[in-house]
Amino acid sequence: MSIVHKVKNAVNDPVYRSVGKYVFTNFFAKGVSFLLIPLFTNPKYLTPADNGVLSLFASNMILIAPLITLGMIQSSTADYFKKAKDDFAASFTTNFLIAAIMTVLSMAALYIFKDALWEKFELPVSFIFIIPALSFLVFCSEQLFALVRNRNEVNRYAIMGISKSMIEYGLSVVLVVFFFTGWVGRIWGIAVSLIAVNLLGVWYYWKNGYIQFSFQRNRVWDELKFGLPIVVFQLCVFMLGATNKLFLAIFNVDKYELGIYAIACILGTMVGTVAQSILLYVQPQLYKSISTGTATRDSVKRIFFNYCKMLTVLSLACMAVAVFAYYFLINKIYLPGIKYFFVVAVQAFIWALNYFIFLFLLYHKEKRKILKVALISIVCSVAINIFMVKHFMIWGDALSSLVNTVIFSVLVIFFTKDIIRQTLDKHAGEPVAV
Repeated sequence: MSIVHKVKNAVNDPVYRSVGKYVFTNFFAKGVSFLLIPLFTNPKYLTPADNGVLSLFASNMILIAPLITLGMIQSSTADYFKKAKDDFAASFTTNFLIAAIMTVLSMAALYIFKDALWEKFELPVSFIFIIPALSFLVFCSEQLFALVRNRNEVNRYAIMGISKSMIEYGLSVVLVVFFFTGWVGRIWGIAVSLIAVNLLGVWYYWKNGYIQFSFQRNRVWDELKFGLPIVVFQLCVFMLGATNKLFLAIFNVDKYELGIYAIACILGTMVGTVAQSILLYVQPQLYKSISTGTATRDSVKRIFFNYCKMLTVLSLACMAVAVFAYYFLINKIYLPGIKYFFVVAVQAFIWALNYFIFLFLLYHKEKRKILKVALISIVCSVAINIFMVKHFMIWGDALSSLVNTVIFSVLVIFFTKDIIRQTLDKHAGEPVAV
């Protein structure tokens, strides 16, 4: 079969069309961000120091977010395919209350340590309130997008995602370019877009009957029990990620150099965006097949093979575009960061492959196994990061992220292999023993 016929078949295949819409939606946001890199790296509007502050802001968001979300997004995704609608709606509504309480507690904790945060990281006092508040809004928006995705409303997902990106980047450009607000304008763009999409979310939940005020202690307790391993896992993700700038801040890396590294990370994580886009279709299909008992070894292998194939092709395309951007679009002061970009891209690719396997642990809410994987990874990450960053600074952070991701991948395969085997050997609806 010729390449032309393969392309035509892919275009007409509903699976590839759905994946294509998810990829386009996610890359619309990334694409706009990508096109705005020459603008946001122009020292007239955002200096490398400004980008360094935004990088620290993003890193702290990654660190705080798990304490607010407590794994409830992953839990809701699995519960959607397991529970009756009324039961799901009750637990779904309860999750927002839990997240709101955790947001207030996070603000209180950051306020207590505000002096230490300023002394070590130069974290503005306003971030104490902004970071938890935006983390809560991010949680709410991700709950909305996850629900729409699980309902297989691909077009609605695309419209909401594209609209959110247009609001965020449109307002950011206006504030940064015309009002010279620096990094403050960028954060305002993020905040307003989140508020807009969550106002839409309230209407969507009410219209479809997903708001049910029936709070029960056992639901809260179940979420908290699942939340602890997920918090530790998200901390593990933070340690593994190439956007982990806090170690660099501890060792007083210059914010100018940090800004150059941050742009390399943004470009490198486009590979991760590809993976997330494909998983938006793959994850619900995998979970549905498990819950209905139609998942077999051959079917799961076929899903994984197609996932790998699409991931590889699109990742190579992303790398080619990024290299072009470095040489022809981005301000030349960022060109030294291209070497970091390749390391980050490879790390993101490896992470994307092992996350498909990790989905089995999330579906069955294997709390102990998730906790074990996360704790071992964190211990390894802390030791490797301290050594590598201390001796090699930014290079150390990039390479340690790659090494730690490989270690994490080995752990995921080791702890998940039996779960996968048991899952595919069981009939529909039978839980896997913990």
